[in-house]
Amino acid sequence: MLDANDFFVNQAVLTGETFPVEKRAGQVAAKASLAERANCVFRGTSVSSGTARVLIAQTGKGTVFGQIAQRLSLRPPETEFERGIQRFGYLLTQVMLVMIIVVLAVNIFLSKPPIDSLLFALALAVGLAPELLPAIISITLAHGAQAMAKRGVIVRRLNAIENFGSMDVLCTDKTGTLTEGVVRLDGACDPAGQPSTAVLSLAYLNAQFQTGLTNSLDDAIQGYAQKAGLKAGAEKKIDEIPYDFVRKRLSVVTANDTGARTLSKGRWTTS
Repeated sequence: MLDANDFFVNQAVLTGETFPVEKRAGQVAAKASLAERANCVFRGTSVSSGTARVLIAQTGKGTVFGQIAQRLSLRPPETEFERGIQRFGYLLTQVMLVMIIVVLAVNIFLSKPPIDSLLFALALAVGLAPELLPAIISITLAHGAQAMAKRGVIVRRLNAIENFGSMDVLCTDKTGTLTEGVVRLDGACDPAGQPSTAVLSLAYLNAQFQTGLTNSLDDAIQGYAQKAGLKAGAEKKIDEIPYDFVRKRLSVVTANDTGARTLSKGRWTTS
């Protein structure tokens, strides 16, 4: 960032943040995380408002977005379940080799024909090989996936079932995973902290009649108000003062059939 004027960027595609974040020119710590780099804008994000002048430092695969896309194209890391299957296979191979040598040695010691002894040892090794092991594993994991699907869990990779069961600590990004990444309104309160229909009505009028940039807060207010049965009714829009970064609010003036006027203000904090 070279310079910025009330520059807000939506970078949910990279960080999962619900609201746009403000970007400004300056310096940040060398070890700052992606979300803490307030002096950088990234490929794949979108500008919500404001103006800025930037210097392109990385393009293509060199960008954070490009690095993520490149990692997604790579083969997934080997799971503990897959490593366990490999160790089991190595163990069976070692057992078979030992048995071939022992059986062959015993038969030769008993003066049996060498060729017949070798064929017998090989047949014994082939018989010990678990040819149906892959099929049994797939069927067992598929049954586990069906059982989890009945409980609302979708399994994308069958091997993940066994891997999930062996976890001690699970870390996950909640936005879009455990949550929907959507803002919802739980209620409207007056300055005393008590539920207030008047406050909800004013907020609904502001969200309903404003014609500026739509945001998730307006959508949340309208959705909650509609479920509560609120309607604009006889209210008509008279005037609107657009949102600006000095007042940090948007005002809407409405009037009803009785001639009464209502000034509804909306505030969008950036903290």
